[in-house]
Amino acid sequence: CTSRGQAHRAGLWVIKTGLLETQTVDFTLGSQGLRHTPGDIIEICDNDYAGTMTGGRILSIDAASRTLTLDREVTLPETGAATVNLINGSGKPVSVAITAHPAPDRIQVSTLPDGVATYGVWGLSLPSLRRRLFRCVSIRENTDGTFAITAVQHVPEKEAIVDNGASFEPQSGTLNSVIPPAVQHLTVEVSAADGQYLAQAKWDTPRVVKGVRFSLRLTSGSGEGSRLVTTAITADTEHRSSGLPLGEYTLTVRAINSYGQQGEPATTTFRINAPAKPATIELTPGYFQITAVPRLAVYDPTVQFEFWFSETKIADTSQVETSARYLGTGSQWSVSGPHIKPGKDFWFYVRSVNLVGKSAFVEVSGQP
Repeated sequence: CTSRGQAHRAGLWVIKTGLLETQTVDFTLGSQGLRHTPGDIIEICDNDYAGTMTGGRILSIDAASRTLTLDREVTLPETGAATVNLINGSGKPVSVAITAHPAPDRIQVSTLPDGVATYGVWGLSLPSLRRRLFRCVSIRENTDGTFAITAVQHVPEKEAIVDNGASFEPQSGTLNSVIPPAVQHLTVEVSAADGQYLAQAKWDTPRVVKGVRFSLRLTSGSGEGSRLVTTAITADTEHRSSGLPLGEYTLTVRAINSYGQQGEPATTTFRINAPAKPATIELTPGYFQITAVPRLAVYDPTVQFEFWFSETKIADTSQVETSARYLGTGSQWSVSGPHIKPGKDFWFYVRSVNLVGKSAFVEVSGQP
């Protein structure tokens, strides 16, 4: 390199080559190997690798209806356009659109290239699969008249990525390695029934994956002291765990496809405990009125507050329920009336409540 810019491009080219072009293929073919020279770009249609039928040979051709009978049954997508690559009389690949699928092993094309012959090869291009392109690096003639070809993966977008910083999200070249996406909107709702606590977990998936299941792992505690409570496999997007004791829990959910491949885990935490007491209580004076607004140190949507009111201070908070007036339960509470006079102190006693229990009282006083 004679400049910093050339060195930067060369280094970026090497990095992107290592990241994007990671596959090598070796295959053997007959006299068709005479067509190839090192540097040629070859499209590979490997049915086993793709997990579906993407290539084969033509058994018969109906030129009048432009219908091809293939050597195997193919599956076309319900949405999106599919094309088929055929070899014309000059030995060049030609891509034509598929217009109809009259039978599992027959397709109708928009045009029939000149020179397409029976037993010629065909390759199917599906919108859900990336075309597997490879660059020929060596050709060896074997003693039996066949040709062995070695090729490395070719990414046509690499030059645009290196020179222009183009964003490129490569599609998978196989249905076998389609990793299911991580679940979304994972939530847990705790309820009680017959003296037991239940945890109802629900989640969504960003897209439908055929044959997907979900692996659930529920643990209690945190760090080194955590322990496994239960595991489960389900095909539904919800699951209920029952008979849970008091404690803090972590739920992890992962999608699993039909090949056993797992997606990224989604995790949420929840507690089955009495709530923490209010961290602060803000009193807002008004016209013959006082409004109490309690807040937790950490917001918890399952917690509400129980409000008690007294015109005199209660020395022992254990006597609040017998000495104070119960106002109600909510997120805030206002006391008003002619007895709420300016210049006089009034006392609120507030505690947090949830499905499991109640916290200790917190006392606060103020004037209207």
